[in-house]
Amino acid sequence: MRRHTLWPLLLACAVGLLAAWPYYSNPGLPAGTDVELHVFRTAELGYSLRAGALYPRWAPDFYHGHGYPIFNYYAPLTYYLSFALALGRPEAAAVGVRLTLILAQVLGAVGAYQLGRLFGRRGGGLLGAIAFSFSPYVQLINPHVRGAVAESVALAFLPWALWAWEVLWRRGERALVPAVLTTSAVFLSHNLTGLSCVGLLAGLGLARCASGARRHLRPALLAAVIFVLVTAFFWLPFLVERSAIKLEVAGDGHYDYRNHFVPFRELTAWLEPMDRRAASPHIPMSAGPATLAIAVAGLGLSIARLRRVGWVGFYAIAASALLWLVTPGSQWVWEHLPGLRFYQFPWRFLGPLATCLVPLVSMLGTPWNSPRARRCSSVGGVRVAIAALVALSLLVPALVGLYPLPWTSGFEAILPLDIIRAELAGRWRGTTSTNDFVPATVAMIPGPQQSVLESYEHPPVDRVNRATLPPDAIVRVVPDRPWVNAFRVSSPREFVLRLYLFDFPGWRASIDGRDVPIVVANPEGFITVIVPAGDHEVVVRFGPTPVRRLAWMLSGFGMVVMLIVAGRRRWHRRTSPFVGRCRNRGADLDDIRTVRGVAIAVLLVLVTTTLVLDHVDWLQPTAPPGAAVGVDHLQGATFGSAGEDAQIALLGYNLKMWNTRVTRTLDVVLYWNAQRDVVETYQSFVHVVSPEGTIWTQSDQLNPGGFPTNLWPTDRYVVDVHRLEIPTEAPAGPYLLSVGLYTLAGEGGRLDVLSADCGQRADSVVLCTPILVRR
Repeated sequence: MRRHTLWPLLLACAVGLLAAWPYYSNPGLPAGTDVELHVFRTAELGYSLRAGALYPRWAPDFYHGHGYPIFNYYAPLTYYLSFALALGRPEAAAVGVRLTLILAQVLGAVGAYQLGRLFGRRGGGLLGAIAFSFSPYVQLINPHVRGAVAESVALAFLPWALWAWEVLWRRGERALVPAVLTTSAVFLSHNLTGLSCVGLLAGLGLARCASGARRHLRPALLAAVIFVLVTAFFWLPFLVERSAIKLEVAGDGHYDYRNHFVPFRELTAWLEPMDRRAASPHIPMSAGPATLAIAVAGLGLSIARLRRVGWVGFYAIAASALLWLVTPGSQWVWEHLPGLRFYQFPWRFLGPLATCLVPLVSMLGTPWNSPRARRCSSVGGVRVAIAALVALSLLVPALVGLYPLPWTSGFEAILPLDIIRAELAGRWRGTTSTNDFVPATVAMIPGPQQSVLESYEHPPVDRVNRATLPPDAIVRVVPDRPWVNAFRVSSPREFVLRLYLFDFPGWRASIDGRDVPIVVANPEGFITVIVPAGDHEVVVRFGPTPVRRLAWMLSGFGMVVMLIVAGRRRWHRRTSPFVGRCRNRGADLDDIRTVRGVAIAVLLVLVTTTLVLDHVDWLQPTAPPGAAVGVDHLQGATFGSAGEDAQIALLGYNLKMWNTRVTRTLDVVLYWNAQRDVVETYQSFVHVVSPEGTIWTQSDQLNPGGFPTNLWPTDRYVVDVHRLEIPTEAPAGPYLLSVGLYTLAGEGGRLDVLSADCGQRADSVVLCTPILVRR
């Protein structure tokens, strides 16, 4: 590999490592996010792999040891990768997940570099790598705020998939294998991102056919067919056995897409430093205003210079469509396009949007002056300065993302018993929040069984319902693999062996080696087996089904076809899709200057981060006790039970009223602080009240600030965000805002207002600032 090709690639790796900066300055993994769920999934998968199951579809330790088939439906590649990075030790799953998040940043940066290089050469590719890696959703929101490890990995592979298919449409069959592998990597890392990837690639194919690249249609169709075959082991059982589970991922409340549209003003908001005293800072779902502006400039340069307009046009259209799908204006599409509601959160499209912006940003790396001017040293200096300025315009606003809220959570060695204890803590069951993937035969989800829990402390795991055994029956557990439940049974008469084990297609029972039917117990959906009198060996084993065997056969056939296609060509420098050649010496010199400018910017940010920002509080503010950073209106109020000390205090609030011809939207941000340990879980509300006392609209948060009040720390405040739509029939004029807390536990009721600066109304606090509603 030539020197001018190698060191820009290393610089792209450095961009990814810089984006992963928080993992070097904080131990463990982010606390209070979904990252711990992915740690437990990695450990669960790892224990089955270590026991000999190469592709486990059943998770035996989830749901209090009752098990459920999450790996039959949830894309598993992320957990295989984390297990590998943990060096095959499931107890070290947290280390593997941490390394996976770092690797995802590097892979994403290099993939974006390769994609951008197709449009803006090496310098443009580096600008694209910065734009992707430092987009708010990829850099901060997804890995740190949400802890969505699987989605982060899928987004890291997405630029690679688009790059491979771009090469396929340009060079034909020589890029078929990379196209299949990268698309499969996205699809097998995260279900929804995989579907988004397939949609983008389908649109890319239509665009390339329309722009005259039909000569490569045949290898593109062949790559698509091979991709479908190779991934059949995952999607075919999912579709055929979909009716065997409950899939309640879309519904009312938090998982209703209507509650997660992002207005355009928030999409173009700048990130602000996060207060170290905030337990849950409000981070806007931003696409990055600097990235959007530079992408528009890149598109304008492409149009003005008539360079690759047809090739870049697809990404401009795709980015516009994805941006629109995030906004409230696309609600009609969400309501009428089948399956779109399963995305739950419209802002998920910010990840694919960041990828589609890469080619647009990379266009700024193309030559924009005359060939004669490129050989001028003064013009070359200007080129370096402009490249550095563009790179800094992308990097400087993203420095906030290098300093998320610090975390100290660490994971000890993860054992199956630790998974059980985490579920008993009550935050989730089976690493999902809405009982996804529970077998459909489970009409009522049972609670934990003490005998099963005790057997986890003193193996082997015993899932026998011993309370239902005849008094003269003896059932001994025979230790075996996680997906095999074996027993030695002795009974003078026939009886029903009841197991604390969910039934699902693939479970088979045998007595002395002969298959016997499984009877499902209602309403729990547990497995029961009728055992005849005498001494027997009973085995309940999870195995493949006919559709899973067929799926593996299709995947194996697809791999064979891909290997045959790969073997038809000699992979050397002239045919490799990884190598780009330049025959324009002046353009090559211009490209080197762009790379130098980007390198200067990255080096400057790296030095500033290590020598300055890590040692000052410019991007790490800490509010004094009883205060909060970013409060526009200070107002004190305390809530609690009458005759007792205050439990929760209101510190202040922010208000933003948006009057348009179509809607009247009110954004209210409340700042709460627990005064002592809160036992109950309280909900917050905001009412818009007319001077006559009529409540015109309201907003309620089940968990203010994103997590239950009984988990609120006393030394940190909570940011509680509410968005209210003023009804069209509400008359114009001034309105009051009343806020408060209530509980749904027991008989329910509001928490008393103990003190308030401005006033109170029916166990609620009236905010000092009224709002003015216009027609």
